[in-house]
Amino acid sequence: MYGVDVKKDKRRHSRKLFRIEARYQDSHGRVLKGTVRNLSLGGVFIETHHPLEKGDSLHATLDAHDLGKVIDVSGKVVRIEWNKGMAIEFDDQNNRDVKLLLSSLRKLDQASLLALSRSAQGD
Repeated sequence: MYGVDVKKDKRRHSRKLFRIEARYQDSHGRVLKGTVRNLSLGGVFIETHHPLEKGDSLHATLDAHDLGKVIDVSGKVVRIEWNKGMAIEFDDQNNRDVKLLLSSLRKLDQASLLALSRSAQGD
């Protein structure tokens, strides 16, 4: 197809899609909230109407209540999508708590697939 601009995915880490709450502060010290849209070992996309500026550093708390986890992360804003949110690259791309959260989510996915498979076999 001519005239179609296809963006190449530049991500180094696969993303896990889910929704959990994120809290962070702006440069004035106001606590802001957003929703985590995807997460990897390398970073996170936070859906928010109050993104920080590209290049800003931040500390965020990710509240994965369903999994019994509250995770603290720090990083830098690497991309802004107006009316959507901001992409954060983690300072520590080997965060133990992020690894545990991703592992827990994978196990939940596997359990869901197994349950669906068993359900389909019972039909």
